[in-house]
Amino acid sequence: MIEIVDGYLVNDDNVKIAFTNRNVDAKSSEDMKRFSDKYGFNYSNIVFNTQVHGADVRIVESEADITDNGKEADGLITNLKEIPLLIFTADCVPVVFYDKKQGVVALAHAGWRGTYGNIAGEMISIMRNKYGCKVEDVKTIIGPSVSVDNYEVSYDLIEKFAALEVQDYYKENDGKYYLDLWQLNKELLKKCGILEDNIKIIDFCTVRDNDKFFSYRLDDATPKRIGTIIQLD
Repeated sequence: MIEIVDGYLVNDDNVKIAFTNRNVDAKSSEDMKRFSDKYGFNYSNIVFNTQVHGADVRIVESEADITDNGKEADGLITNLKEIPLLIFTADCVPVVFYDKKQGVVALAHAGWRGTYGNIAGEMISIMRNKYGCKVEDVKTIIGPSVSVDNYEVSYDLIEKFAALEVQDYYKENDGKYYLDLWQLNKELLKKCGILEDNIKIIDFCTVRDNDKFFSYRLDDATPKRIGTIIQLD
């Protein structure tokens, strides 16, 4: 059973997950140290990437990989305990993955490019092939990000996403087009075999709920970021 505390913290047995709000800038080491201390994340071992809106996943296999922060990638995965993974978003979709049976945790930063590149599918492939995870045991969470009602895009982009063969992935309203990154990532996860009951969408939109979360679009291209953090205890 997933318990959501304070609206942002998720505990599921030996897995700890959190989504920061506007009180925390995840790009600030001081903010993240304070947040980590409050919620029991091992900040001294925190791992993050330089995100480039792609579909590459960085595998964290040893403590030596902790020193590789800044490497270009948009996914992180590990089976090491007390090694918190961190990704940064401010409208893009944070996707959380974990398998308690195999002891594997992972995060993906999925903007439209990462979603189109199916970073979710890439993560599931690594979980299965490298760590022996069974898809029926993998739980996923789609975190705070821009919702379809607030993500206007060009029709060209809508046409581009038709190649993914996902139903109901956009809306049209008065000649304007809106892309549904939640639906796209959900359906891509289901195509990988993830059970629908194991896909949780946290219904927070960074635009609609801008009093709670940073939005790159609404906050004048702010450099501040929401942090999604996961740790295997």
